[in-house]
Amino acid sequence: MKTVAICNLKGGVGKTTTAVNLSYLAAHARNRVLLWDLDPQAASTFAFRIRPHASEFSKRTFEHGDALCASIKQTDYDHLYVLPADVSFSKLDRLIAAQGNRGRVLSSLLARIGKDFDVVLLDCPAGFSRLTEAVLATVDAVVVPTIPTVLSLRMVAELVRQADSARSRSSLAAVLNMVDRRKTLHRRACERAVEHPELFFSTEIPYASVVEQMAVRRMPTAVYAAHTPAARAFKEIWRELDARLSHNADGWQRRPWAAALCGIESLIAGLESADRPVDATASPSQPAGEDAGFDVVHRFDTENQDLEQHGHRLELRERAGVEFVVVARAKASGRAEARIDRSWTVQILTGELSPLDALERRIGPTGPRAVEHVRNAAQGRRLLRVDTAREEADVDRHEHSRAC
Repeated sequence: MKTVAICNLKGGVGKTTTAVNLSYLAAHARNRVLLWDLDPQAASTFAFRIRPHASEFSKRTFEHGDALCASIKQTDYDHLYVLPADVSFSKLDRLIAAQGNRGRVLSSLLARIGKDFDVVLLDCPAGFSRLTEAVLATVDAVVVPTIPTVLSLRMVAELVRQADSARSRSSLAAVLNMVDRRKTLHRRACERAVEHPELFFSTEIPYASVVEQMAVRRMPTAVYAAHTPAARAFKEIWRELDARLSHNADGWQRRPWAAALCGIESLIAGLESADRPVDATASPSQPAGEDAGFDVVHRFDTENQDLEQHGHRLELRERAGVEFVVVARAKASGRAEARIDRSWTVQILTGELSPLDALERRIGPTGPRAVEHVRNAAQGRRLLRVDTAREEADVDRHEHSRAC
């Protein structure tokens, strides 16, 4: 049995449409599928023409799961079943809060109700709760529908932080939903997401009225509009999810949450830079367009802040999505920098390559003294990303390494 949570701390991002369509497609592929509607609003339950429960579940119900098993309903589609929503699921949150092990209650229930199924999908409510913590600590994978805007993507970053806090062993990937490529911000977000295949599905869900009709028709989009771009997109996402669940494909392996957080924060910082209004008084020689005049700056230091204490600075800078520069500044010996390619940038941000090693490889062992001084200050300790921010770009920066 594979368990997949459809989750986002923000509401209105398309969790229910994603859960309904993925569960239908999983069942259409001849898996026995259970969709557990954990959202008190019961949108998934409604979409499959099933009445929400009116009965009150007790603590014993959640401890043993027998009543939950008896409440599972078959839908109009082969191999697809729904455990309907119930307002008393709030008791589940309180029961989880009373347990020392956050995932124990939920994992026990999933083992009980999911024993006859190949795939169990959880349609999770918005907001953060003990239930969210339990989901992150229990399921095999978390699919995060998100609108391609800064505010929505910030909630993805927050969910990654919560997964780190919960010491989650789940895999997590976001799917860009309600995408309107006529909007500049949406288009930029999609273009930048391609650079982070470890964080995003390769397929995006377009904004389409045919998806909104799901609530009226009360059936999956793939049933009444199978040949539309939105339905095809859901189908591609299920194929990718299925492949990742079955084969643990590249980009879906369990990884340090810090690397995932670094990636999403880098994307958000780039979008914020691109969304900044252009100053009409800027010099005509300054390049216009996306991220003009701004760098996304990732600062590195040791855990003990040795570089800062010695007046040194080590940075990885991204500009306009194409230029990646490692910069080292030493208080008494100026500065050294070198351009690197995107593959090295990814390795640095995921902790596979030290930014100082990357800089030294580019400029050679006889490079500026700044590199040597920064390395001596680090004293062989591991260099970690300690901050990500936007800064004014240095328009006089050369492409080759140099010392000031």
